[in-house]
Amino acid sequence: MSVEMNGLSGRITQGTGEGSQTSATGTAGSQTAQNPVAPTSNDTVNLTSSATNLQQLTSAVAAMPVVDAQRVNDVQRAVGTGSFQFEPATAADNMITQERDLALLEISK
Repeated sequence: MSVEMNGLSGRITQGTGEGSQTSATGTAGSQTAQNPVAPTSNDTVNLTSSATNLQQLTSAVAAMPVVDAQRVNDVQRAVGTGSFQFEPATAADNMITQERDLALLEISK
């Protein structure tokens, strides 16, 4: 059987059948070493724009650095020179806001 998958960016996905492999850029087939099987039909899978956008966002986030190195350097320099200012009340407010936002995300799932 031949399967065409549209909307993926060239990645290869391993199939569940014995010896099957699906290529996101073309067609797929399944055959064993003793009995080659000819494609009998053409199935098509189209990803939604949401799935494509999610894939692009996942790639973009994976490419981002975990730490903002410039920000770390700025804070280290400020601490080293004694000019770092920390407002505990502002930090506490920011933490509460973040927790509230995360709780709302959990509720909306």
